[in-house]
Order: sequence, then structure tokens, then C-alpha cells
Amino acid sequence: MPEFLNVYGWLLDEVAASVIIIVVALVLSTALGRLIDRLCASKHMAPLMAGRLQRFRRLTIFGLTVLVLMQVLGVFGSAWAMISAGLAALAIGFIAAWSMLSNATAALLVLTFRPFRLGDTVEILESSGAGLGGRVIDINLMYTTLSMQQEEGEHAPGHQFLQIPNSLFFQKVLRTRSPHAPGSKATFFS
Repeated sequence: MPEFLNVYGWLLDEVAASVIIIVVALVLSTALGRLIDRLCASKHMAPLMAGRLQRFRRLTIFGLTVLVLMQVLGVFGSAWAMISAGLAALAIGFIAAWSMLSNATAALLVLTFRPFRLGDTVEILESSGAGLGGRVIDINLMYTTLSMQQEEGEHAPGHQFLQIPNSLFFQKVLRTRSPHAPGSKATFFS
């Protein structure tokens, strides 16, 4: 009989741990689901957002439960280090892409709401009242290029250019001087 317990004892321990993990996951999922339903019923959350949160809750708890069960059953071994490294790399990549995404989004907002156009003179003001600016000569997804001189000819000797990230136009106070009439529907590009 002791040999039977030695052979199957580890199996009973893993089964008991697995049952406990599944019960905890179900209780947690039910509690969070009820909380989301209460928030939706009390009009503190839109039904669409509540549905999305419910789906996120189910997927997250299911995924975490599977990962913990795999660890308890010995499937992973020492794979947690690899999973942690992968998640860290994903987070670093997201942070690196965030700047590009914010500039591209800001470029689309500039094209949509037209706070300035090609040929306009813009100045980004700091809290001290000083600012930097020039005449808009190019707008792309990352930068708006400004000419520091107001004279004709873009490649005059000593000509200076500023490339300002598009997201900066929505973070600072912007002064614009435009030859276009206010509210005109003139094309953005000249």
C-alpha cells in the first residue's frame, strides 16, 4: 500500500492543486463578471464597454488559469523566464512604437482639422512666452517641416529648417498666421 501512495501520491497532489486553481479562477471570474454587470446596470458603464470588459475578463482569466495549471502540472519547467522575457520585449516594443503612433495620429488630426496648412506661419509657444516656429513647407506622418526664414526660395544660403514632431502641435499652444481666410475650405496642400 505505501508503494501505491508513493506512485500515485504526486498525481493526487497535482489533481488537488488543479481543482483548487480551477475553483479559484471560477470564483474570481464570477465575481468580476457580477461587478461589471452591476456597473452596467447602474449606468456607470456603457453596455458596449461592459461587453468588451466581459470578453476581456473571460479571456484573461482563462489564459492565466491555463498557464498556472501548466506550471503546476510541470509542463513548463523553467519556461516562465522565457515567457517573462517575451512579455518584456513586447512591452518595450510597444513603448518604442508609441511615439511613432502618436505622431502619425497627430498628422491625421492635422490633416482633418486643419489647424494650419502649407505656407502658413506657425509658432509653438512655451509657457515663458518664447516660442519657435516658421513657415510650414512640408507635412508627413512623423514631422512637420518649418522654414526658419520668411523669404522666397527654400534653399537659400543659410536657410534653416525645423522638423517638429506632429504630436507637439497638440501638446503646446500654437499661434498661426495664414494667408487663407478663416474657415475657408481651401485645399490643404498648395
